[in-house]
Amino acid sequence: MQASPPLPAGLAPEHLARVRADIDRRVDELIQVFREQLRRALGVELDLSVISLAYVDHYLTLARAEQREPILTLLAAGAGVYFGELVRRAIGGHWLGATDDPRALILGVEPALITFSPFAVALEAIVGDSLGLDDPRLPPGYHHDPGLHFPGAALSRAASTAPADDERQAEVDWLQEHLAELAPVSADHFYSLTCRLETLQLIIELLAGRQEQRGSEPRAYTYEDYLYHLRSPPPAAPGSAKNR
Repeated sequence: MQASPPLPAGLAPEHLARVRADIDRRVDELIQVFREQLRRALGVELDLSVISLAYVDHYLTLARAEQREPILTLLAAGAGVYFGELVRRAIGGHWLGATDDPRALILGVEPALITFSPFAVALEAIVGDSLGLDDPRLPPGYHHDPGLHFPGAALSRAASTAPADDERQAEVDWLQEHLAELAPVSADHFYSLTCRLETLQLIIELLAGRQEQRGSEPRAYTYEDYLYHLRSPPPAAPGSAKNR
């Protein structure tokens, strides 16, 4: 088992604990609001189980014709946080980002070094389609990115001039080749949260099998691992200045 990398200079463990506790509180608040929405609309009680995603996907399709950005943003914020927390519990992972804006929260999964934006994924599940960067349904000033990212690979570092790790990039290239062989699915299923979870689980299985063939031991990636690989400090703890 590999040890986690050292924390960036100036970040005390107590600070990180406060930041993570603040994120957890915010996530819980948003989930409770979203649960209440589905309770009123569908008469179901969401329990953060994988099976509950079927109810969430159905609920999101009811807003398929919605064009108003504020409504879509509120719905995607709740659905995204619910989906992210479900993934965190089912697969293992860590919330990262600023607590004052659900759009800025990302999830890093534990079994593999992969991040994604639950808000962006939920937004596309609502509209049932890809959204261009100039789509009027997107929040002002928001950079839409619903893809999976692999820190250390050029694929996920388009805005960076730092060189990609060759081994990491080879792993991502190998993964893309295998995913390209999968049978196509309908658009409705492709953009659903259920399909996103299935795809993430498949990717983790493929990467685990590749590591096993290479004789590598499985690894659980920590919160500190993600801070190191993303080269980004966490937001300020409550009561201190914000790091944007």
